[in-house]
Amino acid sequence: MDGGHAGAGLRGRGEGVNLGLRPETFDPAAFVFEPWWFERPESIHGISHARRVMIHAHAIAGAVPLEPVEFAAVVTAVAWHDIGRTHDGCDPAHGAKSIARATMLGLHRTVAPEILERAFFAMEFHSTDDAIGRERGAALPHSESLLRVLWLLKDADGLDRVRIDNLDPNQLRFAASRDRVDEAWALLRRSP
Repeated sequence: MDGGHAGAGLRGRGEGVNLGLRPETFDPAAFVFEPWWFERPESIHGISHARRVMIHAHAIAGAVPLEPVEFAAVVTAVAWHDIGRTHDGCDPAHGAKSIARATMLGLHRTVAPEILERAFFAMEFHSTDDAIGRERGAALPHSESLLRVLWLLKDADGLDRVRIDNLDPNQLRFAASRDRVDEAWALLRRSP
């Protein structure tokens, strides 16, 4: 699979993310989000949100040194991070629910294990306190890599809090993320 073609990446129908996915050839605006992945595709945590998070993640990834496996994991985690959400309220367990949904739908079958490990870690802990992710990651192999993917997902997801007028730039982990606050507002206006 060529990481540069429109919609390259997760399609959910036998086409998975591979290590050839590169930020310089990836087009987040053309990424295909399948409505059937989501419990609630039209909600504030649905496809429009996922698209904006993907755009933010791609921009941040261009400024943060990532290994190819990490970039592929970021794309995977962003695509699936909220697919298991059943409501829009506070739900620290929705990351685990999204992993369960991705697995139930078989989306994971064509994703390389080293990508899936990082993506699932980021998905599980993206809606919890940083200390929990840091503690869980410290006990695992590749902890620095796991945390880079988690922090990038959390920042990209956090930037889209503009949609509920609840973005605190001090909560963002990367300078590149804090530099995108104005762009987050502009992106929301362009892609509500």
